Amino acid sequence: MIYECPARHICFSKDDLTMCGMKGCGKQTDIISPIDIKWFYKINRNGLCINRVDLHMIIDDPNMSKDAKKQIEKIFPHLS
Repeated sequence: MIYECPARHICFSKDDLTMCGMKGCGKQTDIISPIDIKWFYKINRNGLCINRVDLHMIIDDPNMSKDAKKQIEKIFPHLS
């Protein structure tokens, strides 16, 4: 699933996150999407957290699968 905390951290996790997974944050999260993008678990088996302003880096990454990029762009259309 995809979560966001008030500090604008986006977390991709297969686990239910009630608290942000960004190191040192720990703020409560809200679910943005129930979609699970398995590509992120290749980087870290527990998931990944990123600042919202850095989401474009995921789309720009040449190693990311086209399918994962399409899923991200559906959830975050401003990145398209």
